Amino acid sequence: MQDTIKAYFNESIQIQVAASDTLTASIQHATDLMVSSLLEGRRVFSCGDGKSSFIAEHFTDLLLQGSQLERPPFPAITLNGNSTHISKDACLARQLSALGSAGDLLIAFVSEQQSERVHQAMEAALSREMTIIAIIGDDAQEITSLLGPADIEVRIPTTSALRIVEQQLFLSQLLCDLIEQRIFHGG
Repeated sequence: MQDTIKAYFNESIQIQVAASDTLTASIQHATDLMVSSLLEGRRVFSCGDGKSSFIAEHFTDLLLQGSQLERPPFPAITLNGNSTHISKDACLARQLSALGSAGDLLIAFVSEQQSERVHQAMEAALSREMTIIAIIGDDAQEITSLLGPADIEVRIPTTSALRIVEQQLFLSQLLCDLIEQRIFHGG
């Protein structure tokens, strides 16, 4: 059993190292985009599929409550799939259609190969002239096919849903910390 435990740690560490080698530029670009959007008074919407939906909620909470600093809340909204009147697949898209505006951001956390809910939300974001930051795994071609030149792809170097979610949690914290540093400390 100890070998299994060590193997889990080693796999996680290897993905973390690979991500630090490959994602630095896209994380910096995502941070720059979020900082400029927030300073312009834009809103940040987040959503996720399956296992990643709680990451979207956590990220919104960090933006609202603060991560390392006591500060005013940032305008952040988690899209949720709780609706009794419309299909689960259309629920996120309907919320964006009602609330999203040109220049707002959609942060999409995707851990599965295909996610109709997030796919429809991204289409709604594009129709509202929003910018998308997709935090995905290696096998999310359906999601990346929707991204345009102004959108950002943060592709975690694994296809394991468990490891993708693990890295999404880390990245949500990192992004919030970087945003706070840039806005409140000029770093």
